[in-house]
Amino acid sequence: MSAPQTKIVNFCPGGSFPSVSVTGSYCAEGCEHCKGRHLGHMACATTDEALLAFAERVRESGGEGALISGGCDSRGRVPIHPHLGAIRRMADMGLKVNVHAGFLTTEQAEDLVRAGVGYFSVDVHQDPAVIGPVLHLDRKPEEYAGLLRTILEAGGTLVPHLTAGFGTCDLVESAAVVKEAGLSKAVLLSLVPTPGTAFDFHSVSEETVLSAVDALLDRGFEITLGCMRDRSHRSLERECILRGVREIANMSRDTIRWAEKNGYSVAESRACCCVQAQNRDSVLSDRYP
Repeated sequence: MSAPQTKIVNFCPGGSFPSVSVTGSYCAEGCEHCKGRHLGHMACATTDEALLAFAERVRESGGEGALISGGCDSRGRVPIHPHLGAIRRMADMGLKVNVHAGFLTTEQAEDLVRAGVGYFSVDVHQDPAVIGPVLHLDRKPEEYAGLLRTILEAGGTLVPHLTAGFGTCDLVESAAVVKEAGLSKAVLLSLVPTPGTAFDFHSVSEETVLSAVDALLDRGFEITLGCMRDRSHRSLERECILRGVREIANMSRDTIRWAEKNGYSVAESRACCCVQAQNRDSVLSDRYP
């Protein structure tokens, strides 16, 4: 009997797990690497009625769920809490709900969990030179540890996001905070050149991203290579697999072909990679042909 193949999970949510912004393209925070540009790629639903209409379209198309996000205020908070009623109805439809809500109070986190939010995506940063000058936040590094505790104590499933490209200090110290919270899985993102921002012509090298992968693996993390990354890095996905990464968002067809030729099996999930953070074998399709 041949040995079982190592499974790689390819998350390709597409229309099955779309993202929606409750602030449209508006963001008061105006981070230097985004300036709200990435909100323009999301559906817009600034009212409960619009959010429910969006959810109904997802449900009718056979979708799995949705990421609810939006622009932040000056304190790093996305106004998701006012939409509790709509979120509860989305969950009642059978949709999985992942929120990127930024900083939350204990009451807000508990309310969102009771409303049916299954997953909380949280960007973690620890370098003051990133938190202030880049993210424009009047927050202290220790407040991120407090946010993680708040969500976990409220009973939420926490999916930490770490970012390559903000420097080793931010990545490594953020990883330490995640570990101290008792978590060993993280989504790794990397900065991408974004027109109209201070990072328009700033390209994070493939070597920088792979160094981040190595640093996290050395610290015992299971990594999902997230969808926010520079797709001009043609060999990044392959190198991540060779290093031990087993979950990747939106793998290229070239990587899929390479993986299957080299003894890996590739399974597809139509959900957001954050939804699979706790159970990587659910909602997986058969192997690619």
